[in-house]
Amino acid sequence: MGNITISLEDNDEKILRGLAKEKYKNKKGAMAKVIGESLGSISGKSLWHRAMERQFRLMEKGFDFGGMTISKREEIYDRR
Repeated sequence: MGNITISLEDNDEKILRGLAKEKYKNKKGAMAKVIGESLGSISGKSLWHRAMERQFRLMEKGFDFGGMTISKREEIYDRR
């Protein structure tokens, strides 16, 4: 575990302390837990966004299923 010293705006510090107190009361390491959870959430969203972008690229590229092209439903069922 490492130590990091950061400077926050007064309002941001109040928010951080308020979240830590609300969730973990006055337990030791409460602010570190809140920050860790936030980082986990951010990185999880980042992974999700990358996965979605990858899937959209695949969809835009399309898939070759190698079969015949069908323009009308009747062609599938031999209805005329």
